[in-house]
Amino acid sequence: MPKTILSVSIASCALIASAFLMAGAVQGFKTEGRILTVRGAAEIPVMADIATWTLSFVATADTLSTAQSSFKVQEAAVRSFLKSMGLSEEDITAAPLSVNDAEADRYNDRRTGPRFTISGGVVVRTDNLEAVAKAKNNLQKVLESGVVVTNSWGPNYAFTRLNDKKPELVSESARAARTAADQFAKDSGVKITGIAKAYQGNVQILGRDDFAGESEQKHKILRVVTTIDYVIK
Repeated sequence: MPKTILSVSIASCALIASAFLMAGAVQGFKTEGRILTVRGAAEIPVMADIATWTLSFVATADTLSTAQSSFKVQEAAVRSFLKSMGLSEEDITAAPLSVNDAEADRYNDRRTGPRFTISGGVVVRTDNLEAVAKAKNNLQKVLESGVVVTNSWGPNYAFTRLNDKKPELVSESARAARTAADQFAKDSGVKITGIAKAYQGNVQILGRDDFAGESEQKHKILRVVTTIDYVIK
């Protein structure tokens, strides 16, 4: 961590966080004339509130009607499986559909295999994270029903209530900066008389763990760094 950045973990013990700030903050400060520049960081743990998951499958046949019938059977089986895991009809929508006619492919002079291939699937979007986790852990039941899932994209998890948490997050980062600035002023024998400028960095949504991507994790961390220029006397 750069020495100019002060981190405060709201989930951690306040006394421990305070001790960390006081121990390392002064080295990260810089004074330019009568300006004291301080960076305060804050982190808040949150839980994802939306999950998305795409399941793809294909149907092939020499006639379009047969391929369509096969595809409908597979889609019905997948939908039935997802509902049995606790998802509702409203949570499940059809993915974009594509149809390939091998005889219409001018680059395929020597066609082998079925003429028609229908590719598609279903998309899950839900706030029922437990049902999604249960479905993922029991996905082999879809195979047992005769459906071959050619692609399982997700589940991916998102936190959508950022605006609800942003005021608390920004307030904590500003408080962290002020705490360290006050300590510096006390140790240096100067007085803080006001704020010249304040800059709020972008709020980051991070995964709790390093071994997986942010979108793959239900547990997330919101983080922001606020930079404040204090006027000192």
